[in-house]
Amino acid sequence: MSWIVDEIEARGGEVTFDVFMELALYHPQHGYYSRAEPRCGRGGDFLTAPTASEWYARVLARLLTSISAATGPLHLIDLASGDGALISGLFEALGPKVPDVLGEVTSIERSPSMRDLQKARLAGAVVPVRWAGNEREIEALTEATVVHASELYDALPVVRVAGDRGGLAEMALGVDSGGLAWRRRPARPEVEAYFASHGIEIEEGQIAEANLDAAPLHSRLLTMAGGNGASLVLDYGYEARRLYDARGRGGGSLTTFRRHQLGRDPLIAPGEVDLTAHVNWDDLRVAASAAKWTEIELWPLAEFLIRSGLEQELESRGLGMEADLDATTVSARQEVKRLLDPEGMGSDLKMLVQAKGDMIEVARKVLSLD
Repeated sequence: MSWIVDEIEARGGEVTFDVFMELALYHPQHGYYSRAEPRCGRGGDFLTAPTASEWYARVLARLLTSISAATGPLHLIDLASGDGALISGLFEALGPKVPDVLGEVTSIERSPSMRDLQKARLAGAVVPVRWAGNEREIEALTEATVVHASELYDALPVVRVAGDRGGLAEMALGVDSGGLAWRRRPARPEVEAYFASHGIEIEEGQIAEANLDAAPLHSRLLTMAGGNGASLVLDYGYEARRLYDARGRGGGSLTTFRRHQLGRDPLIAPGEVDLTAHVNWDDLRVAASAAKWTEIELWPLAEFLIRSGLEQELESRGLGMEADLDATTVSARQEVKRLLDPEGMGSDLKMLVQAKGDMIEVARKVLSLD
């Protein structure tokens, strides 16, 4: 922990929680996501839908195929793309159809070591693949574009607040006897404005998190996607009224993960554990409305996969309801069950689909809304 103590002392001995979280996750040397080894997957600390099962990429490939049939080859942008597992899975699922479905792929990944892994993994791709460290490096696109982001927003640094008798207090970290200690200070005006904009009052004794960067980031992503695009955001979260319900989440949503074990104390081993906080979906809706994008729907992951052609994908691979119950069929169904689990990913993860231009009608059609 000494490295982060030194960093905080260099910043005057006290930092707000969002600064602490930024250091713990993204410090260029010690940050959790700056390490050379992938953090997600069965051998890591947590699973995402793309790393939990190859069926996520297969179903997404089917959806992109359906969209491209109406638009022509797509420009796919994958954000927080990690080691490139999703892009690789899409290429494998599409096979010789890759150039018909994808005209170009842009992978946006903050970690230089992960980008290096991707470049090795995706060497020899049959369509152009380019890499960027952030969305600001990409100019607005003109072709039909699909933006995909899996668990990007819940990994952004958040402000942490507490309801006090005297008003809203912002939680900070200071240095005490060589270690870290919680402190409280009056909330910054922008923090108070955030909760006020959502009509939320934090009750006395309640703890909550606010992602001040989510709406601005989403605005930049939608601008980057241009005037004919679709946005697929997969994440954990709730609308503001549920996320900040003191009865259900009075202690906030901040969580740590290490070796697939959930924790609640972010001060244990900074840089060695993942930190995450639930998304306020209303932030992304506000950004989309300002950019004149249309919401298609917010679905649980299970429903999104079914609407995107999961059943048809199983049938096309000979693994449908009529398939013999051999080892291959049983294994495939177990993989699919992990994604559809109503007590896990299938319900907890949500997919927010938004679109603009001609892509509105296309998305509604391929997702069986028209």
